[in-house]
Amino acid sequence: MLRNPISKFLDRHKPLRADAEQALHQLARLAEERPDLAALATTHAALLRVAFRDTPPLPQLTLDPAHAATKLAAGVPLLRGESLALDHTWLHERFRQLCGALIEQPAADSTAARALSQAAQRGALDVPGLAVEVLAGDPGAVADHAARLDLDAGLAATLLRWTLLPTLEQVALRLQPLRQPIDWQPGYCPTCGAWPLLAEQRGIEQARVLRCGLCASGWPLERLRCPFCGSRAHADIAYLYEEAQEATQRAVTCERCHCYYKTIATLTPLTTPQLLVADLATLHLDLVALERAYAPPA
Repeated sequence: MLRNPISKFLDRHKPLRADAEQALHQLARLAEERPDLAALATTHAALLRVAFRDTPPLPQLTLDPAHAATKLAAGVPLLRGESLALDHTWLHERFRQLCGALIEQPAADSTAARALSQAAQRGALDVPGLAVEVLAGDPGAVADHAARLDLDAGLAATLLRWTLLPTLEQVALRLQPLRQPIDWQPGYCPTCGAWPLLAEQRGIEQARVLRCGLCASGWPLERLRCPFCGSRAHADIAYLYEEAQEATQRAVTCERCHCYYKTIATLTPLTTPQLLVADLATLHLDLVALERAYAPPA
């Protein structure tokens, strides 16, 4: 019997969060059940092993509850405009470690990952500076900067997201009590301002909760409302799905703005590592949506 390539990452003697270990097992099952995703699942496992192997340094941030309420009421994410003292050395090293994990993967673009690592090492790619720009509301700065250096812009943005996610997840958990009294309506994240990675259909009630791909925050969404343009017209909202998975995995499309997002049925909230696995497991929905001229929000 061939050994599942993800099994090499399932070493409990190495420090890894429990929910990350569970996500590794989910990736192993996904690789077995979906051979078309096996190579990507192995790559995800390598990145996950690096991203969640330890606890990142938590930046200090104090927000006055009244100030936080004012920001949220005005549709301003909690971190927007705040000085978040990220550990620049840690971010730089973690980014390069993630690049190194990709370099070792046969299915990954090792040349692009090596070029990113080298650019970060010599200081041409300012990882902490780009993190600040993303949190300031300019995610396109990563692609622009990478393009100017003739680097893979998409890979740079992806690796920066993997770099920031474990830290921002902890920041979001600390800020969550400040969000509880506010009825947040925008489709972007109330914590960091990023667009959702996907939506959960939680429990028997199937309550729809958007989940951020940058800090893992969750916030509710009305079932018949586009989070990107706000349309509530029945004629605008449609669904794409495979017949066998109609009840559990769907892409929700909007005819007004031509954007889409994915939904996945779950009894309980996904952990942050599980969120990354779910995004990969629903890759077919991305492909179908893109083929039909829908796109994620810019």
